[in-house]
Order: sequence, then C-alpha cells, then structure tokens
Amino acid sequence: MHKQMKSWSRAVVAALSLISAIPHILTAQTTTTGAINGTIKDPSGASVGSASIQVKNEGTDAEQMVTADGEGFFSVGQLQPGTYTVTITATGFTNYKATSVIVEVGKTTSLEPKLAINSSGTTIEVSGAAPLINTESPDFSTNLTLQTIDNLPINGRRWSDLTLLTPGVVADSNGFGLLSVRGISPLLNNVQIDGADDNQAYFSEERGRTREGYSTPMVAVQEFQVNTGVYSAEYGRATGGVINSVTKSGTNQLHGELYFYDRDNDWGAVSRWSTPIRKML
Repeated sequence: MHKQMKSWSRAVVAALSLISAIPHILTAQTTTTGAINGTIKDPSGASVGSASIQVKNEGTDAEQMVTADGEGFFSVGQLQPGTYTVTITATGFTNYKATSVIVEVGKTTSLEPKLAINSSGTTIEVSGAAPLINTESPDFSTNLTLQTIDNLPINGRRWSDLTLLTPGVVADSNGFGLLSVRGISPLLNNVQIDGADDNQAYFSEERGRTREGYSTPMVAVQEFQVNTGVYSAEYGRATGGVINSVTKSGTNQLHGELYFYDRDNDWGAVSRWSTPIRKML
C-alpha cells in the first residue's frame, strides 16, 4: 500500500509539472513564427516578478501584452518574423525598452533585461538583435534572411538554392537542384512554405523540380530556415533536412518591387575556343 501511494504521488507531481509547463509550450515558436523570452532581474541579480511586458511589431504596430511569472520569466510566442520593440514596466523600477529585437522563423530570441531602481521619468533603452548562439533548443538550423536573399546572386532566381550556404548541405550529383543534407538521400528532405507542404510529388524539393523558381517567386519570400538535424517533431516526415520558409505579409508602409530578369546566351562571356563549336551546333 505504501509503495502504491508513493507511485501515485510521483505521478501527481509529474502531471503538475507538465501542466505548469504548458503555458511555456503554447507560447513557443512554430514552423511559421518566432518567439521572445527572458528573465527580468534587478541590479542585484534578483528576479523581478509580475512585471508587464509589451511586445510591438515595428513594421505593423501589432502588439501583445503578457505578465512575467513570480520568477520574472516571460515568453511571447506566435510572433511574425520581423523587428520588435519590447517594453517592460514594474512597480518601483525604471521602464526598460529594447528596440530592433529581431525575431526569426522557428527560433526564440532571448533577452536579459535588468531594471534599475525607479528614478522619476527615466527609461532604460537598449538595441536588441537576434542571438548569435542558439541556447533555447537543440536543433541545428540556419536562418537565411531577406537581406541574404536579395543581395546574393541566384541562378534562375530560385531562392531555395541558398540552402547550399548551410553547413552539411551539398548539391546532389544529378544536377537538377536536389539537395543532400548530411550525406542523406535528397528524397528524405521536407520543404514547407508558410507551414504548408511544398514538396514535389516524388522528389523532395521545391515544387517544379527545375533549376528555376517555380511555385514561389524569390521576391515573395521573407526568410527561410534550414534544419539539418535534431529538429523538433512538429516538422515531421523527414530524416534529411527541413527547408522551412515564410512569405512576406506587408507592413504599414506602402512599398513594392519591380524587376526584370532575362538570361540570354548572347550576353554571356564566351571564349574564342567555344565560338566555332557554337556555330557548328
């Protein structure tokens, strides 16, 4: 009887631990969003509980409000990739404001806010950024941003070719744009756009199976993430790599892009040795 009570007590403790962790799980990043978290502390390093946190998207002005727990921890999830301003207020302390906090798809950006003792009309302002080292999850992933997509030359303007910039990814020898991750067959990859399946019916690559962009133009992609290993089960159906992308959704400013793409062999550089061959063909 004593052993049964002991086992029952352990089960209750485990269940309560799981329930207490659910809020953090629900506010984590997903395959199409990111998250911001952190633990708020005072100048001595002690936790500041019950502080109010406002997270504002600098492009759309969309806001989320949360309250830190008793240990000063907060987590804001389901955030569209972009740049955010985080404002923290707590009774007896100065306001804390972090601007240009970058949220990337499938990742959590961690902050370490420290609040000073209250001084009338004072606000601490810092400039945030995306973390250089991932300390939140065990996955091996690389995020390729809009700046990378726009600035690097891509043959055929197929954005997924930039996956080759990720360590452990090489082009398959067949020459049709297939990618091998960690030496695993290209058939075992998974391509997602905005959380939806974008795999070609047989070969696991972007729909179309050509060297050129097919289903989603390069200018429509906000950023994408290349998961090469130890990724969470939410991605699924892959033992190779997961290419997880999100498309642009617009901001409060009116903007657009006009471009023209033409690749003509007559404009390409040719040597004097190749000219006779071309004429023969």
